[in-house]
Amino acid sequence: MRIRPADQTDVDGIAQIHRTARAAAMPWLPVVHSATEDIAYFRDRVLPSETVLVAETEDAMLGFVAFVGNWLNHLYIAPSSFRRGIGSQLLGMAQAKSDELQLWTFQGNATARAFYAKHGFRDVEFTDGQNNEEQTPDVRLIWRRD
Repeated sequence: MRIRPADQTDVDGIAQIHRTARAAAMPWLPVVHSATEDIAYFRDRVLPSETVLVAETEDAMLGFVAFVGNWLNHLYIAPSSFRRGIGSQLLGMAQAKSDELQLWTFQGNATARAFYAKHGFRDVEFTDGQNNEEQTPDVRLIWRRD
């Protein structure tokens, strides 16, 4: 496996991983965008403005992370690659570039919350979800370098 900066040729794979990972990890989460809208979002908004790294083998993209400033906006792993340490490696690369990171995740995503807690994040804010597209309760987490 290697980790490298993403480019525009990666957009379809990134959008696909985003969609399938969310469905596998959070089947209860409302789907509010089409696959075409996901591709446009990553192509037009995320890739031009955030640091995006992809993990891959010669055969497949395994996951990606996207961050800007002290915000970790996306960390998704292909369901076939869950629990292989890829997320930890991608997160570690984002942490290496900042003294503080924060992110939002859904309160009901116990797996993600446990993952981030294991990596030093702590809960700092809970909402009822009225300000996110999915209208689903979320939680803001923060990590600070010791």
